[in-house]
Amino acid sequence: MLKFIFKNWKRKKGKFILTIIGALVISAGLSLMFNLTDSSQGTIEQTLQKKWTSAYDIVVRPKGSVMSTEDNNLLEPNYLNGINGGISFEQYEKIKKIEGVNTAAPIAIMGYANIGISIPDQIKIPKAPGVYRLSNSHYGNSGFSKEIISSSSIYLSNMDDVPLPENVRIADARNSDWSNIQPFTYSLIVGIDPEAEAKLVGLDNSILPQKNLRFFNSQDIAKKNSESSNEFNIPVMINPKSFNQGYSEFKLERVELPLSSDKEKELTYQRLSKSTKKQPLDEEKRKTVQDIKVSSSQVESAFFDSLTGKKSKQLKGAIANSYAQLVAQTGTLSYSSQKSPFPSRWNDAYEVQSAPVVFKNSVLPSSIVPKSGFREITSYEIKANAKDESSFKAMNPILKFNVVGLYNPNEINVSKDPLSELPMETYRPSSANLVLDAEGKPINPVRPIVTTGNPVGFLTNSPNVLTTLESVRTVLGNQSISSIRLKVEGVSSVSEDSEKRLQQIKTEIETDTGLVATVTKGSSPQPVVTKVVDNAKTLGWIEQPWIHIGAAMTIFRETSVGFSGVIFAMLAVAIVYVLATSYVSMLARRKEFAVLLALGWRTKDLYKIVIIEAATLAGFVSVVALIVEGIFSSVRNEAMNGWSLIWITLFSLSIYFAGALWSAWTIRRISPYEAIKTGEYAKGAKLNLKLRSTLTLALKELFGKWKRNSLSVLSIALPTALLTFFLFVTFQLQGVLYTSWLGKFVALQVGPMHYVTMGIAITIAILTTGEIMWQNVTDRRASLAVLKAVGWSNNSIQRLIVLEGVFVGLIAGLVSLSISYTLIYFLYDLVPWNRPSLVIISILMPIFFGSLSAFMPARLAARVNPYKELKEAS
Repeated sequence: MLKFIFKNWKRKKGKFILTIIGALVISAGLSLMFNLTDSSQGTIEQTLQKKWTSAYDIVVRPKGSVMSTEDNNLLEPNYLNGINGGISFEQYEKIKKIEGVNTAAPIAIMGYANIGISIPDQIKIPKAPGVYRLSNSHYGNSGFSKEIISSSSIYLSNMDDVPLPENVRIADARNSDWSNIQPFTYSLIVGIDPEAEAKLVGLDNSILPQKNLRFFNSQDIAKKNSESSNEFNIPVMINPKSFNQGYSEFKLERVELPLSSDKEKELTYQRLSKSTKKQPLDEEKRKTVQDIKVSSSQVESAFFDSLTGKKSKQLKGAIANSYAQLVAQTGTLSYSSQKSPFPSRWNDAYEVQSAPVVFKNSVLPSSIVPKSGFREITSYEIKANAKDESSFKAMNPILKFNVVGLYNPNEINVSKDPLSELPMETYRPSSANLVLDAEGKPINPVRPIVTTGNPVGFLTNSPNVLTTLESVRTVLGNQSISSIRLKVEGVSSVSEDSEKRLQQIKTEIETDTGLVATVTKGSSPQPVVTKVVDNAKTLGWIEQPWIHIGAAMTIFRETSVGFSGVIFAMLAVAIVYVLATSYVSMLARRKEFAVLLALGWRTKDLYKIVIIEAATLAGFVSVVALIVEGIFSSVRNEAMNGWSLIWITLFSLSIYFAGALWSAWTIRRISPYEAIKTGEYAKGAKLNLKLRSTLTLALKELFGKWKRNSLSVLSIALPTALLTFFLFVTFQLQGVLYTSWLGKFVALQVGPMHYVTMGIAITIAILTTGEIMWQNVTDRRASLAVLKAVGWSNNSIQRLIVLEGVFVGLIAGLVSLSISYTLIYFLYDLVPWNRPSLVIISILMPIFFGSLSAFMPARLAARVNPYKELKEAS
C-alpha cells in the first residue's frame, strides 16, 4: 500500500511538490507561532509580575470607605491614610481564620500628633520702649504656593505706661521670658501588627543598627498612666528621615504706633478704642526686627534624637517636649469628575476643592490647624476623669513615646518603583507633578508637588512613627483598625486561577464580616489628572499614578486574546489548506479511485490509502517542526521546548486526519460508472447566467463551483482580517495591541514577528487558492480547448483565469474587512472610518493574493492543446 502511494506521488510530481511545499510552510509556521506565543506569553507574565507585584493581594476596609472614583475602578494614592478606624478586633480575628489567608496585616491610623521642641535664648526683645508683635507660624510649601498650616501671635510691650484702650490685648514683655521659641510639626502615627508586618513586608529587616534599639516584641505594650489621666506611654519605632517640606517661622515686629507726644498718644488711643476688630493692633504698620526659621525636618530630627538620648546636631540646645499631643484625624479627599483637558493623555480627570476647616475641640485653639484644607478634620478627645462621672472632661490623648527602634523605609521588602507601589506598603508619601497651570497650559518641565506635614493638605503624609496595634486599641478603642492587607496562599502570579481564588476569598470576607474587600492583585498605576482649586482659585492640574484595580489582569486577558487571534488565524488557515488539499486531491483522483473500485478494490482499501498519506504528511510536518525547533533553541541558547513539539505533532495529525476523513467520506459517494463516464461524482451548482463576456464567464465558473471556491475565499479572508487588525494597531495605536499607561511595557507588541507569522499564513492561503484553481483548470480543460478552438488567444485565456482569482480576492477582501472591523469595534468600541487607507489596503491585498494564486493555473490553461483535449473528450 505504501509503495502504491509513493508511485502515485512520483507520477504526479507537480501535485506532490505543491503538497510538500504546503507541508513545509505549515510546519515552519506552526513552529514559529508556538515559539512566538510561548516567548511572548512568558514575557508578558514575567513583566506583569515584575511591574505590578504588590505586597498584598486583597485590602479590607470598613463600610462607608468606598470612594466615588471606584466606579471607574480607580483608587487615590495612599487612600488608606484617610480611613480612621471602623474595623473591630473581632472582625480581624475572623479574617485571620479564613482558609487560604496566609497573612493579615492590619493598619490602624492613630492620627496626627503635635510634636515640638524648645530652643532657648532665640528671641531678643529690643531695649527700646515700644509695642512688639511676636508671631509663630507654621508653613508648608507643596509646590503650588506657600500655605499656612497654623498661626498665632501675641503683642508685647516693654513700656512703663502703655496708653492703649482695654479692647487691645497686650502682654508685659518684662514679666515673662519670651526668648524661647517652640517650633513644631505634625507627625502621622500608625499602628501595625509587628508579626504580620514583618511577614508581609519584612519590616523587621529594616531596623537601623543602633545600640539598645530593636524591633517590636511581645513585651512592648501601651500603658495608661492612670484611670483619670489622658496620658499614655506607647512603644514606637521611628523613621528618622523626614519627608515634610514645611518650616516654622518666628517673627518679632515693632508696631509703628505714633506715641512720641501726648497728643499722638491721645489720638492713637481714640482710634484704637473705636476699632471693631478682635485685635485692633493687627491693622497697624509693623517693621520686622527679628525673623527665625526652623524646618520641620530639623524639628523632627531634634525631637527623635532627644527620645533616643542623643543631642541634636542641627539645633544646638534644643530640648524636646516630653510628650506629643494627639490632635486630630483627617479623612479622604472628595473628588468630582471633570472633563479631561487632554483625553488622549488622561482618560480620567477629577477636581478637588478646599473648604473651611471646622475644628471643634474643648481645649485646643482652632489656630493650631489650617483655616481651610482639602480634607475633613476630626478632633479625637477622650474622657479623662473616670472616677466621678459628673466631672468628665474631654481631653486630647497625650502620648509619651518609648522608642524601641529606628527603621529605614527603603529597606522594606517591596517595590522601590514609585510607579508600581500600592498604599501603605513602602511607607513613603504620595507624589504628584504639576503638569498644567491655572489656565490649563502645559508646564515644561513639570513641577513636583510634595507633602508638607499639613494634615488637611492635598497630599497625605507618610507615617514617621509606628506603634503596635494593641497600643492604638488602648488609646482609641476596639473599633480602631482602619484596613487590613491580605496575602493569600497559592496566589503567586497574575492568572485566571489566581483571580478566581482571590474573588472567592473576597466574597467570603464580605459575607462573614460585612466589610468591603477589594482585590489588589493585578492592579496597576494609571495616570489621572486632577484640577486643584483652593479658595475658589485654580492652582493648576496635577498628575498622579492612581491605582487601577485589576488592570494587569485585564491586560493579561486581552493579551491572551491577541495571542489567541494569531493562533486562531494560523491554525484556521492550516486547517482550510489541508481540507482544500484533500478535497482537490479527491477531485483529481476520482477516475483513478473509480477504476480501482471497478477492479474489485474494497472501499476500506481506499480509506487506508488516504489515512497513510495523511499520517505520512503529518509525520513530515513534525520532523520539519523538530528541525525548526532545534534551530530556535540553538539561536536562543535554550533547551528545546518539548511541549511545543508535542502540540505541533498532535495538531498536524489532527488536521491531516480530518482531511483524510473528509476524503473517506467523499470516497463513499463515488459511483464507478458515473465517475469513469463523466469524471464527476457530485453534481455541480446550476447558475442561470448569460455568457456574454469574459466577466460573466468568470462569475459562472466561480459560483458554479462555490464549495471549493469558498475554501479559497476563507483561506485568504482569515489571515487578511488579522493582518488588517494588526495594521490598525500599528498605525492607530502606535503598535500597542492593548493600551494602558504602562501597557506599552507589557501588552502585546505588534512587531515584525507577527507580520512574519501572518505572511506565512497568507502564503498558505495563496497555495490553497492556487491548488483549487489549478484543479478548476484541470477539470475544464475541454471547455478551455473549445474557447481556443473558436479563436480565444492565450492571453485571453490567462486573463479569464486571473479574473477568477481577482473575484476570489475581492470577495475575500470584503469578508476580511467585515471580520476585522467587527473585531475592532468589539475591542475598542469604534470603527476606524477615519482611515480610508485601511479599507483600500484590506480590499487590494486579497485581490493581489487572488491574482497571484491564479498566475500558475492561468499559465497552465494557456498551454491547453485544443486538438488533443477535444479528441480525448470525444
